[in-house]
Amino acid sequence: MPLDTVIETTTSDLTNSKLSDRLLAAAADLFAEKGYEQAGVAEIARRAGVTTGAIYSRYTGKADLLQDAVKNHAADEITRLLRAEDNSQSPKDILADIGEHLLDDLHESTGIFIEALVAARRDPDLAIVLHQLAAEEDGEVAKIIEAAQASGSIDQDLDNLALVRLAHAIGYGMNVTRLLGLELPTKDSWTDVINRVINSFAPTSENNSEINGEKNDNH
Repeated sequence: MPLDTVIETTTSDLTNSKLSDRLLAAAADLFAEKGYEQAGVAEIARRAGVTTGAIYSRYTGKADLLQDAVKNHAADEITRLLRAEDNSQSPKDILADIGEHLLDDLHESTGIFIEALVAARRDPDLAIVLHQLAAEEDGEVAKIIEAAQASGSIDQDLDNLALVRLAHAIGYGMNVTRLLGLELPTKDSWTDVINRVINSFAPTSENNSEINGEKNDNH
């Protein structure tokens, strides 16, 4: 038997949950490796160790499988990071930590998320799934910003949606930068820039007092 042969498992040997997990994991890997267009249903089934019938008994086809895979493996990076953060941190510190984590190794879900973005241009249903996931992430970030504004660390006059979009632009932009293999700054220099950006969102009076204080110190 060739070493790369995958032994098929009968669906009766697996619970519905385990079978679904296996199919979604295989699909996510192949979509990320070969791209959505090149990954075939038969190859997904082979990698999962099941027959194509196991896929078609649950999904109408590859597009339907990709939608479910995205829901389970999409690059919901901010939500993932939030769950790992210390609840005792201030909202402002949480935002800073999220920014710092953008230099971490790419999460396994990033590849399939990028593939899904491309496929969504031709698949309206997938576009809806991605929109819903992004909207959920919007809500998580918006809550942090609202808490920071309530605590006085971020200017209440700044538009919440504009700040959310800036956070997404930085996060998604860094993912693209990483995928392109562009040179990255050191963690210390990146952290310094992120902290300065977040500090610039402080109430205007606080920024003015800091500037005036620095000026007075220099006299």
